[in-house]
Amino acid sequence: MSFIDAIILGLVQGLTEFLPVSSSGHLVIGQHLLKLSGPGLAFDVILHLGTLVSVLIYFRKDLLELLQAFTGNGEGPWRRVGLLILLGTVPTAFIGVLFKDPLEAMFSSVRLVAIMLCVTGLVLFLAERIGRSHRPLFGIQRVDALVIGFVQGVSIIPGLSRSGSTIATGLLLGIEAEAAARFSFLLSIPAILGAVVLQSGNILGQTTNGSAGAFATGFVTAAVSGWWAIGILLKVLKWKRLTFFSVYCWLVAAAAFWTTV
Repeated sequence: MSFIDAIILGLVQGLTEFLPVSSSGHLVIGQHLLKLSGPGLAFDVILHLGTLVSVLIYFRKDLLELLQAFTGNGEGPWRRVGLLILLGTVPTAFIGVLFKDPLEAMFSSVRLVAIMLCVTGLVLFLAERIGRSHRPLFGIQRVDALVIGFVQGVSIIPGLSRSGSTIATGLLLGIEAEAAARFSFLLSIPAILGAVVLQSGNILGQTTNGSAGAFATGFVTAAVSGWWAIGILLKVLKWKRLTFFSVYCWLVAAAAFWTTV
């Protein structure tokens, strides 16, 4: 993998991780178009780690509130949010560990990505039209956390947007758009860290085989572009224009199908 390839894929990851269009799906399509047979999932995880840095920086105030809540110096509602994040992580972890091998095999199918992008577009379309959001971040319940956590776990399927699916689920459950996004991003932190742990052996092996420079380049590119993309999505959610992303997903899905013909 060249540094140019790493930069391109880092941009794809950073821009599409937080916009509801499936970063993993775009990475599968991008690697297909660039004719890259590797480094595969290990590199994908490194790029996700870069976007994790974006979340940590962008939501640093929320994370500080959570830290203070668990050290006894913060407000009670934030402690509850932290416990809900841990609760939502349970179904995500269960799905990730139990179905790790079959889910990884899906990262080689461009056609599957196209199908899942169609599903993502449909979910966003329905959420904008039938979602009745009114509950704030502190109004999220345990059932909400479990459902959103389950959806996050399933969203490891390439083409099924993690951010899009979890935010849309939050809207359908009656959670405010900004609150659904904040909870979705905070919930992604343990999920991404878990993926890094599961892939640590592959990552170490490939970075010691001469790919360290490309991995580092992709990591930095994804972190910078991801931070920018978070701001864009939060503005779009205020405008309530998720249909734009639905149309985009369907167009990319059509293009992905075309590349496999």
